[in-house]
Amino acid sequence: MSPKNSSSKNFKSEDKSEKIVTCFTCLVKFDINADDCSHYHYGKYPMCDYCSQFYGFYK
Repeated sequence: MSPKNSSSKNFKSEDKSEKIVTCFTCLVKFDINADDCSHYHYGKYPMCDYCSQFYGFYK
């Protein structure tokens, strides 16, 4: 068996690039890749963390 190459590491979420989008509901610019509740509603409309939590009962 050969030892694994130490240069081939799996990088986690801290290496995500910043992607700035505008919230469909409140028109605030935010980072969609941040580790919070922000997401694409119906896979198409970006929602910020605040709107995702506020309108969370619609899920």
